[in-house]
Amino acid sequence: MRTALVSAVLASLSLAFSIPDATAQSSSDGMKGLLGSLWGRLRAATPRSSTNTTTTTVTAGLRGSEATESELKPYWRGDRETDAAERKALEGAQALADSGKFADAAKAFDAFVQTYPRSPLAINAVFGSAVANAALGDKAKATAGFRDFLKRDPQHPLAKDAEQAIAALK
Repeated sequence: MRTALVSAVLASLSLAFSIPDATAQSSSDGMKGLLGSLWGRLRAATPRSSTNTTTTTVTAGLRGSEATESELKPYWRGDRETDAAERKALEGAQALADSGKFADAAKAFDAFVQTYPRSPLAINAVFGSAVANAALGDKAKATAGFRDFLKRDPQHPLAKDAEQAIAALK
């Protein structure tokens, strides 16, 4: 009876060590799926440059009270929008990430934030840098990047994704 129990335990241990660890593989697949999802969400949240620049549309509006003509403050739609150089720089960083060059993409996203710190797209570059670092396997840098993203804009549409990424990187 005792030898049967010992042999059963030894058999189960030998099976446990001879079968590849499926949980490690599924964890790796889960992280790849999460990173792919995050890239897709970042791309969807980033405004794209228009390739058709043959037409120009201008929209004007008024700020302030309309009581007197001196109080009218016209503005042009696009005053605060990003310029072509910013969009091109961010799209270049995203293209690097799309092609699997995550180290170069992380550097490009970081350079974007340094070059255009006040850009409305800078927050997307912070997120992109964090995702690129996660893809490189640098959990500490990725987690710090996602936390910086949440600190800068906790109401951003990608905030929940950043929280999920932080939890997955633990």
